[in-house]
Amino acid sequence: ASLLFSRDANQLVLKPVEQMITKVEAIRDDPLVAMKMADDEFKREEMLRMKSAKLESSPARFCKKLWARDRSNLMETVILEKTIIKLGSLLALGFGEAGTNIVSSNMSGASTSGVNATIEGSRVDCIIGCARIRNFGTATEVLQGKVMTFVNQVAEIVHGIVDQFSGAVNRNAGETFLVIWRTAGAPKEDVTKLAEMSVIALARILASVHTSPVLAAYRQHPGLQQR
Repeated sequence: ASLLFSRDANQLVLKPVEQMITKVEAIRDDPLVAMKMADDEFKREEMLRMKSAKLESSPARFCKKLWARDRSNLMETVILEKTIIKLGSLLALGFGEAGTNIVSSNMSGASTSGVNATIEGSRVDCIIGCARIRNFGTATEVLQGKVMTFVNQVAEIVHGIVDQFSGAVNRNAGETFLVIWRTAGAPKEDVTKLAEMSVIALARILASVHTSPVLAAYRQHPGLQQR
């Protein structure tokens, strides 16, 4: 009986708590890792959803409740773990690549629960790129409430390509995207490679914007054509 009790305690309490502690420590050391955790968690959920859909259409669907039920979704520890990942992702998105030291410094200090956003900065060597939407004022005037959809569609392209080429979008101010490639502590060969990747990434952004079927619909917009 004691073995059964200890097994349930390990599976339902100790192991989930240890997983949460591990994730919090990883986010404390590098807040940007929370975004990778969120991506991995999303991929896992999609795989489970696809597996469940295949099982639903299979002849053995009557056995689904016996061996394909995901009971972890009912556990409060899983909900807390997902919440930690979401909060970490929001922090990483809010502070950006340049503000990770603010997040990590505040999370590493266990002596107080206060937040100090005026931590002394440090010099960061990086390659900076700037992607800007031309004639954004005209687009805002014509599209009005739909301009945010337009910006998000462009941002999806910019974020995807920059991330693919080992960069990070540090800030988005209206029509401008500030993208960076950190080179601090990297050897000279890696710095050269990052410089080349930054140029290729910006060229790919320009090409993808011009060839995007989603953005192509705006070329037929009557208001934009008149401008």
